[in-house]
Formats: sequence, C-alpha cells, structure tokens
Amino acid sequence: MKSLNVLNKRSWNVGDTREATKEQLDKLVVAGLYNSYDKVYIIDNLKWKIIHWVANEDGSSVYTLSAVEEAGSEEW
Repeated sequence: MKSLNVLNKRSWNVGDTREATKEQLDKLVVAGLYNSYDKVYIIDNLKWKIIHWVANEDGSSVYTLSAVEEAGSEEW
C-alpha cells in the first residue's frame, strides 16, 4: 500500500487531519486566520481545531488539527 504524502495534498475535506508547528499556527494568528471564540484556524477554506499536541525534547511543538467544517467567506 502506498503511504499518503499529506505535504502535497491539495484538496482537504471535513474530517481530514493535518499537522502544524507552533510557528505555523502563530503565523495564522498574526494573519487574522484564528477565531479565538470558536478556537478554530482557517486553512484552505476549512475550519480546523487542535485535537492533539506533542511537545518535543528540543522545545518545539507539533499540533494535529482536524477539519471540522467549511469556512464561509462571509465569516472572514
């Protein structure tokens, strides 16, 4: 079976998961793509919530996000 290369995935759907670093999430906050009330990030026209977090020994963090719904353009 072929392994999935999610780094090259260009089409995301509700229910998909992806990983992001703290630095990547911080950039989304600065860009205004984080809703602190709903705790969702807007990426690729979907709303993503953090479902898992791992702290590495080197001090970096990796987050697993899950696409929870489509992001309507009128909301952003």
